[in-house]
Amino acid sequence: MKYWRSIPPLKAMLAVEAAARLGGFSKAAAELNVTQSAISHLVDQAEHFLGAQLFERQRRPATLTPEGRRYVDALVSGLNILQAEGKRLQQSKDKNTITVSCNLAYANFWLLSRLKHFHDAHPDVTVNMVTAYQGLPDLSGEIDLSIRFGKGAWPGCHADLLFREVIGPVASPSYIEKSPPITGPDDLLGHTLLHARADDKTWYDWNQWFEHCKIRCPANLPGPHFDNHLLMMQAALAGGGVALGWIGTASEFVRLGQLVELLPMKVDAMGSVYLVRRVDRTVSQACLKFSQWLLASSSPQ
Repeated sequence: MKYWRSIPPLKAMLAVEAAARLGGFSKAAAELNVTQSAISHLVDQAEHFLGAQLFERQRRPATLTPEGRRYVDALVSGLNILQAEGKRLQQSKDKNTITVSCNLAYANFWLLSRLKHFHDAHPDVTVNMVTAYQGLPDLSGEIDLSIRFGKGAWPGCHADLLFREVIGPVASPSYIEKSPPITGPDDLLGHTLLHARADDKTWYDWNQWFEHCKIRCPANLPGPHFDNHLLMMQAALAGGGVALGWIGTASEFVRLGQLVELLPMKVDAMGSVYLVRRVDRTVSQACLKFSQWLLASSSPQ
């Protein structure tokens, strides 16, 4: 059948449906993000195409004619069928795609290097990444899973422990070669300290670290400041100074010899790293595969 002979253009049909549902051309224009005159033109186009008056224009707001009510009933029924089938196809297409949110530093220094192994084991699953510059990674909208640092208790969420965080000073071999020796925590006061801004104070800074070591230090410690942990670690890798290295952001570089742990002592962080999901969301097979793999391979080393 040649449907185009008896079916108006899609834009015209959507304008008719919106005007009928919302009770006026101005509201339809606002919803469809066009002008009121554009809605009027599209309705005119549909009426001319069908050879029937759909709206009674003399009334304010415009109301459906008897012919218009019958046509809109049929139109809505057809659009509902198309919408339902479209959603089914989209869900079928995306069933092997998941979206994971993660702090920028953990994503760059911990997760990305591991994702290749997951893709090798599960080539059918696509993992999209969303990163958080500061604060907790998102877990709303299209986010399926989140990798978060904290206590493991977030309202409406289920959290699985990935690893417990510990912190210690690290520096590159090039920095160590040109700098005074470090034999204890107090020696660090004579070194270039790298600072990362964090609104959440569970992310340790140097003042908290010296306080834990019972070493008095000035409130404003010297050294360059960076507005996120990622940049600070990159500065440490470049030989710019001493950084507070977390397991999740420094362990791989220590293993490769690109960073060196300067002291044997480490500070337990006020939290751990968790794989988190919302309890009101259905767990897809792709999410289950990724969760099981990450939990089994979550050792930072």
